[in-house]
Amino acid sequence: MSDNFDTFDYIIIGAGSAGGTLAARLSADPSVRVLLLEGGGSHRDPLVDMPAGWGQMIYSPRYSWGHETEPERWAGGRRIALPRGKRLGGSSSINGMVYVRGDRADYDSWAALGASGWSWAELLPYFARTEDQQRSDGPYASALHGRGGPLRAADPQVDNPVSHAMVQAALQAGLPHCPDFNNGHPHGAGIFQANLRAGRRSSVARNAIEPAMRRANLTVRTDALVQRIHVSQGRATGVCWQLPDGSEHNATAAREVLLCAGALQSPQLLMLSGIGPAEHLREHGIAVQADLPGVGANLQDHAIVPMSWRLKPGTPSLNAGLRGVGLAGSVLRYLLTRRGPLSVPASEFAAWFSSDPSLPYQDIQVHGLPATGEIEAFMEGAKAYSAEAFPGMTMAPYQVRPYSRGALRLNGANAAERPSIRMNYLDDERDRRALLYALRFVRRIAQQPALAALVEAETRPGLAVPTVDSDAEWLDWLAPYLGSGHHAVGTCRMGRTDDMLAVVTPDLKVRDIQQLRVIDASVMPHLVSGNTNAAAVVIGDKGADLVLGQAAPAAVYL
Repeated sequence: MSDNFDTFDYIIIGAGSAGGTLAARLSADPSVRVLLLEGGGSHRDPLVDMPAGWGQMIYSPRYSWGHETEPERWAGGRRIALPRGKRLGGSSSINGMVYVRGDRADYDSWAALGASGWSWAELLPYFARTEDQQRSDGPYASALHGRGGPLRAADPQVDNPVSHAMVQAALQAGLPHCPDFNNGHPHGAGIFQANLRAGRRSSVARNAIEPAMRRANLTVRTDALVQRIHVSQGRATGVCWQLPDGSEHNATAAREVLLCAGALQSPQLLMLSGIGPAEHLREHGIAVQADLPGVGANLQDHAIVPMSWRLKPGTPSLNAGLRGVGLAGSVLRYLLTRRGPLSVPASEFAAWFSSDPSLPYQDIQVHGLPATGEIEAFMEGAKAYSAEAFPGMTMAPYQVRPYSRGALRLNGANAAERPSIRMNYLDDERDRRALLYALRFVRRIAQQPALAALVEAETRPGLAVPTVDSDAEWLDWLAPYLGSGHHAVGTCRMGRTDDMLAVVTPDLKVRDIQQLRVIDASVMPHLVSGNTNAAAVVIGDKGADLVLGQAAPAAVYL
């Protein structure tokens, strides 16, 4: 049973990194009424606040939507989990919290592909405006960085010597030291900054949505699963959503419907609303409102492979504090002081290097942490990470701008049915070549003196298995471990109006449908060189300027 229609100026679907930022910006004008719809629950949860809670949340149906791929060829036919945040704040409420922008070449490439207004120089003021940088020395005092935005960028509280040994070993392997990974050209090794505040997660929900919820003109509905966007005569007029009790509710948008559900659910909702590949929509009995073959196409993600090492007894790994009696002590310490192993983000060590010198960007990124998980966590689809009994460390590389492309399609005409997702990880031979280079180089880092003094044995793949050497042997080994970097993008990509596979124009308007925009990571023409959360926040911030008709800040050329 549906309730009566209520009218808002703007209806925002999805309270994630982009949607939450957008809602905060639009509702700053008290003359407009904004409705923000989120399919998940509140961000106010102890596990969300705890930085190390990400390992428990990403596979939990309480916190994540539970998407997974179809069987992936280069993952041994496994289905790979694709965590997406199911809370206010979206994935910024369950992610690993590292703060990364990518390479300036990424955004200049977007502009060259038809996304005018989205070059590095034009986006740099947005990156600075949305940042809350806690350092003020050296490069952090320049126009590259900003204070007061929704994304806090802070140095880690835990100063683990193993993470610093990873940095020293990377330098010994020939990489330069990188003092600022967010200067537009990350290259070399160092320590990540993270979205942390006083030992707690610092998310878009905390920093943007929560303050905006005090405004009378912003209405936030949680546990509201959007079923479809109402479209009439080529115009988006409103939204229908369902609550857990099965009741349906509707609202009308006087100005625009703004779709911010992410790279997996935004294309699904467009298709459920009749916007997408016409033949596919008809197969599911959906009336076609706009034949846009690019909806759900161009899907990309980072394919990551974790390597691990057993460290010598007594080495200060995080493992001891993440299991058994040690975990109980870590919980108590965290509750009392907000410090210790549970205050650590998903990665501390960072490195960027190139497998192909002809590229204008470093095409490999490495995440590292002085901790290791049980082998079953990767091979058997465990629902949470479980630390191993011995001290260990992990380094996990991925290729930042893969050539492989996947696609998303409907499994049915109901929003509760998960879509069919084919990532096609490593399908392009260039991706396999780059990843194998990265794995060999990471092994070389671990063999340098700074780490050799700490390492007892390589455990994955393990030097005790001498057959892991040729390309074919590496590919056989990595198949059970290949996973998602949690950075799906591209399924509603922006481009020129004459590009038939572009779903939205550079001002984020959906082609052939009025009063409808997509404002999230799905509009990226291709991946950025690193984690995608900071870029998604910028898409939300710039999207607000586009919706409001406000002039963009002046481009900054550095």
